[in-house]
Amino acid sequence: VKAPPIMNYVGTHMVGPTLIQLGTEQQRQEHVEKILTGEIIWCQGYSEPNAGSDLAAIQTRAVKQGDKWLINGQKIWTSNAHVCHYMVTLVRTSPFDGKSKHAGLSQLIIDLHAPGVTIVPIKFLTGEHHYNEVFFENVFVPDNMVVGTLGNGWAQGLAELAFERSGPERILSTFPLLDECIQE
Repeated sequence: VKAPPIMNYVGTHMVGPTLIQLGTEQQRQEHVEKILTGEIIWCQGYSEPNAGSDLAAIQTRAVKQGDKWLINGQKIWTSNAHVCHYMVTLVRTSPFDGKSKHAGLSQLIIDLHAPGVTIVPIKFLTGEHHYNEVFFENVFVPDNMVVGTLGNGWAQGLAELAFERSGPERILSTFPLLDECIQE
């Protein structure tokens, strides 16, 4: 009843359903089974230091260079990035549009072991950590790692967050607390 949450929750509850719904056949073949077996672990790269709670204010950039994307920027509060293989992230693939700050965002899959990726722990006072800062300095991501439609990252990210917040385990996970309250 008091077991820790599953390690690959982002993979099984967010990335997997997103790839099944929006990913290419190659992405589904390469990742979905490995998500289910736990062979690859995922994290989510949405929050940024200067964006606060405004997800649309992200500044991490992806610039197209031939058949690759050049990524530069930073994510923060990334749970378990230090033990993950991949990150699904929101990046800005076209210049910021003051009229619609949600425009120009895209989702990419980033290999966290790629050159230019640096993961720095955000430590608790106890010295332990599960949150991280993730820095991208001239990281190249193949074009086939774009998820869904280029520039539609805002809508896709919202759908992904809906996957995260749905399912019976979200409700049932609070049952032990309710049961403790009833027992007292």
